[in-house]
Amino acid sequence: MKWVLSHLMPAEDSGDPKFVDMQQVVHIDEKWFYLNPETRRFYLLPNEANPYMCQQSKRFKVKGMFMAAIGKPIFDHQGAVLHDGKYGIFPFVYESTSKKKSKNREAGVVEIKATQNVNKEAIRAMLLNNAIPGIKAKWPSHLPKDIWIQKDNARPHQIPRDEEFVSACQSNGFNIQFIYQPPQSLNLNVLDLGLFNVIQSLQYQSFPKNLVELINRVKEAYELFNPVLNKHCWITLQCCMEEILNHLGGNNFTPPHKGKKRLERIGLLPEQLQVDNKVVKQAIDYLNTIFISTSEGNEEDEGQEVDAD
Repeated sequence: MKWVLSHLMPAEDSGDPKFVDMQQVVHIDEKWFYLNPETRRFYLLPNEANPYMCQQSKRFKVKGMFMAAIGKPIFDHQGAVLHDGKYGIFPFVYESTSKKKSKNREAGVVEIKATQNVNKEAIRAMLLNNAIPGIKAKWPSHLPKDIWIQKDNARPHQIPRDEEFVSACQSNGFNIQFIYQPPQSLNLNVLDLGLFNVIQSLQYQSFPKNLVELINRVKEAYELFNPVLNKHCWITLQCCMEEILNHLGGNNFTPPHKGKKRLERIGLLPEQLQVDNKVVKQAIDYLNTIFISTSEGNEEDEGQEVDAD
């Protein structure tokens, strides 16, 4: 609740506060993409044979992990896209030289293989070599260079403090900082609200045969992601933040439907949602009742010690 309240601007004349525009926030996250789903639906003609898929093991399926970075898109007054908010999607892969000859390749051929153990060192290398340079290269020139990269609380997501990483975040006039979203709050990341599902749906419409083709299909699906849907995801994020206040910090809710497409057609879709002032006051009052100041806690402890003696 405190995290959500920190994203509200002060209300004017006792009105309803608005969410900040979050234009300088970039969300990043990782996700596994598989060569094929567990089940796939086909529509067949009456005399058409059932499709056959052969794989050696269901346990060791061909898959690859990707890191995606997404920001809020920018449109002009006529609705034209000025910035799509897409900073790149990057696979965790490495090159390996084949040692033996087989029917599929000769010995000594360089192969692309997926990194299976994505630890904090792999995350650091991906941020340093791909994500941060990608954000800098595509950052809109008219925006300030103070950037907040939001990610979840996964254990490998430790913020590096070495000189090389800090220099990369502060070079060329940029000031890149990392923030953590609250734990167990997938609805507070736009990648989980829509982007990953759209990419996976588009990727499954193709039929890649190996890891290289899988990487290409995922990148193509990322580029096809509609900036308008991206804008809707950021509005859905604000709706989820409002629901968190309504549920007093709980996340047992379904992301609400606001009729964004209809409002978009009639030109009434706001980019910054307002929150009822009563809901904000209720959340603040609730926080004031569940937190005890340090001084009060010390006084109670001292009193209990005296009674015990």
